[in-house]
Amino acid sequence: MTRRDDSAPQPDSATTAAEYVAALRALREWSALTYRQLAAKAEASGHVLPASTVAAALGRSTLPRADLVEALVFACGLDADAAARWLAVRENLAAGRVPERRVAEPPGPAAESAGEPPPEPWWRHHSAVPVLIGVILVLIAIGTILTIRHYSDDKDVSRLADGHYLVKPGQIADESLCLGEGLERNGRTDRPLAVQRPCAGLVPDTYLKALAPDVYQIEWHHPVEGIGCLRVDDALLAPGALLSPGVCTGAANERFLIEPADPLLPGLFRLRPVHSGLCVGILGGPAEISPGAEAAQAGCSGTADQRFRLELVPDRKKP
Repeated sequence: MTRRDDSAPQPDSATTAAEYVAALRALREWSALTYRQLAAKAEASGHVLPASTVAAALGRSTLPRADLVEALVFACGLDADAAARWLAVRENLAAGRVPERRVAEPPGPAAESAGEPPPEPWWRHHSAVPVLIGVILVLIAIGTILTIRHYSDDKDVSRLADGHYLVKPGQIADESLCLGEGLERNGRTDRPLAVQRPCAGLVPDTYLKALAPDVYQIEWHHPVEGIGCLRVDDALLAPGALLSPGVCTGAANERFLIEPADPLLPGLFRLRPVHSGLCVGILGGPAEISPGAEAAQAGCSGTADQRFRLELVPDRKKP
């Protein structure tokens, strides 16, 4: 099953073969899939897309074959209309029909006098470091207790439906703690972070929004401050980087891959920042069961603190 997604990179502004290939690379990065994963998804949809072939094509500045473009677009999770759009742009470039670049018009007097901008939301005031790179994060586990499961055998469909969830660290035996907003325990900063908090009365709400198969944006919906997205601090690649909310930009460090933690442990998932390939866990490891312990990325060890149970929260309206 494929889907339409208006947030996916588009080919329309490409005026050269190199720009078109750059747009394809952006599409591949947007999908958060490795070349091997793309090859597997292409095969599942009836296309042929060897990992080595697509890697080589995206490393050149010449137009790739039409069949490769079509297979790649479908493998990235888009639909037939999107594939037709990419193929039409490729055909025009191959035939020398180059679209004119649009020049943005300067803002008029009305726009210049529109008044003061609205106050910045809470996550801007508390953000620590500007985002340097994007992050894709494997986030969360589906729970079985008080949970509605959303599984599918279709490899092109995410395992979790969009919705509000409680994110429960796996080392908490009584499932009384969830990921929520807190501060650094050492007092080094006063910015909000993702920490273990009692699930009862938890603020803000956590909302999972699928961006690609099994890849999610993890939103925090605050009743006063609005919507922010969890991210790995500064898009760092090293273990120990904390998770904090920020303005939703669509960057890679705001995107999480959610995958089963272990076939023998149904309902538990690993959260993996795709930019780093690490796993989300709790500082202090599986022995850390106290409220306030921070979530951070670490090397994937399979320990209980790196397994999360996701419980869908019913009766919540979608944003």
